[in-house]
Amino acid sequence: MKAGLLVVGVLVTLIIAAFGGLISVAERFDGLALAPVLSVARFTVLQAGLSTFLSLALGALLALALARRQFSGRSAFIAALGAIAALPPIVVVFALTAIWGRAGFVNDGLAAMGLQRVSLYGLGGILLAHVFFNAPFAARAFLAAIERTPGEHWRLASSLGMTPFAILRSIDAPILWRETPSLAILIFLVCATSFAIPLALGGGPGAATLEVAIYEALRFDVDFSRAAMLAGIQVLALGGLALAFAPLLTRPPDDATAGRRIARPDSASRSLAILDMAAIGLAFALVLPPLIAIAKGGAALSTMTITPVLKAAATSLLVATPSALLSVAAAIALARARIAAGRRGSLFAQTPLLALAMPPLALASGFYALARQIGDPSLIAWPALIFANALTALPFVYRLIEPPLLIAEARFGRLARSLGVSGLARLRFIEGPLLRAPVGAALALAGAFSLGDLGVVALFGGDSLMTLPLLLYERLGAYRMAEADAIAACLAALVLALFIVSRRLGGRDARAS
Repeated sequence: MKAGLLVVGVLVTLIIAAFGGLISVAERFDGLALAPVLSVARFTVLQAGLSTFLSLALGALLALALARRQFSGRSAFIAALGAIAALPPIVVVFALTAIWGRAGFVNDGLAAMGLQRVSLYGLGGILLAHVFFNAPFAARAFLAAIERTPGEHWRLASSLGMTPFAILRSIDAPILWRETPSLAILIFLVCATSFAIPLALGGGPGAATLEVAIYEALRFDVDFSRAAMLAGIQVLALGGLALAFAPLLTRPPDDATAGRRIARPDSASRSLAILDMAAIGLAFALVLPPLIAIAKGGAALSTMTITPVLKAAATSLLVATPSALLSVAAAIALARARIAAGRRGSLFAQTPLLALAMPPLALASGFYALARQIGDPSLIAWPALIFANALTALPFVYRLIEPPLLIAEARFGRLARSLGVSGLARLRFIEGPLLRAPVGAALALAGAFSLGDLGVVALFGGDSLMTLPLLLYERLGAYRMAEADAIAACLAALVLALFIVSRRLGGRDARAS
């Protein structure tokens, strides 16, 4: 429990220090206009709310369709849905621009037919990008819950002759409703704290979120008072929301269903087959074109100078490695402390939500303000970037780490305490075999978050700290599209390789155990 308390203490101390740094350099607050700040807050809530609703709706339809239908390539498609969550946002922005941008092939096709071009920038583009990320995530979560339904339910439904609507009402709907609150709050908080997507696709001040407004106040206006006010509003609003719904985000894992797979009786419905194919077709249309656009960029690597890309890739890996290790170590410490504390462990379960209540850009802006007082913000650029990225991944890493530790406690906890096995020995011999695969996945996920970070590095980055996302953003801003193609493909390939390696190692370790 001591390690968990140490993690909580460090996080709280750093957050207080970051806020103190912003307030210490803020000149005054009474002269600030509230109207622009409230306008930014309203747009943040609007885009996050709409993104959450659309993602959950499409995710639920897709999950039901995949649960009812078997088709060639289904497993590969579901795997692709999982890989999308790991793609760096700036890479997805680039891919969507290649498709829906002013010179994208969709607008070229509309112009060829004499129709008006559509604009990707503004609220519509932000929603499209957020749904691209979060609808597959919601679909995977819904599908996993539906597939845990005991086979006896389907056998009983078939013997009773239940209609497709009755099956939806009695079996599927309760599962979807049970999963919706936790998914909704998580997706809402992620969209509300999104940075790269609103920055690149917002199209102007009217479509700025709180994260973007904080960045602009610090980077362009050097207005620490406005940045402190924006950060305070964000922390109070999102922190209160996250803590209020914290119990929904930390549920015990469901027991796996044993037995052979039983076909759903509603899979024979023709009307449902049409609806399911429409949902799957819509998902294909949303997911595949950006992935193809990213893959095509690899051919441009031979046409550009490779040295800056290699240097930026090395910098990204040097940041991602310690960041991922720190995030996983903190998650393990918090999860073990929560289990050790029993019913009083809610503090440790809620600590990862500090990452959503205090987004990395707001945290880094406080460090940036403190570093300016010292004289050179670059002095803390590397530690600030590593810590902020670790904090970003912590809520998601914790969700991967906590369930196997709960299983280990349920199966072997009493025996371990009776034998006096604790500390590193417990981690190695009892929890380790169950943790190997989840830790591999958690390291890959945390590394992917760090590799794709644009928010913090945009504040601290420069010639001496150039990562792949920042290099891609600069090339897009300079309209050097061929180089942007290559960098996007390189970044996506790096993330994909990270997941392949972690899956191979996790699978090998699991088999060895």
